[in-house]
Amino acid sequence: MVDGQTRPSHSRYAWSAGGLVLTIATVLPEPGLAFELISTYTGHPDTDTIATHLTLGQGRDGKIDSCRHPHEQLNPVELARACAYDHASRLIEALGESRHPARVELGEQTFRELERVE
Repeated sequence: MVDGQTRPSHSRYAWSAGGLVLTIATVLPEPGLAFELISTYTGHPDTDTIATHLTLGQGRDGKIDSCRHPHEQLNPVELARACAYDHASRLIEALGESRHPARVELGEQTFRELERVE
């Protein structure tokens, strides 16, 4: 929900490197609002997790940033749900910075699919 209204959006996720890398991408394709956030989480039980967020949007400069998280708090191997919450939080923050207050709903079906590492 953006600006108090339900808006069309598409979110996808993918694993690579045997489940050590998780990418979550959300797109809001609506003209006048067009926005995209791609978050990639790379981690291993013996290392911290590096999260990289690429933000693109209509009428705004692209932005990419990375941050390190302790493995016990955020990692694609055992805590995919935490990665999804982190992505949603970044989405809300970035849209808010663009003066588009947002709310994200993550249902249990989303987590069942996300937590099924293949």
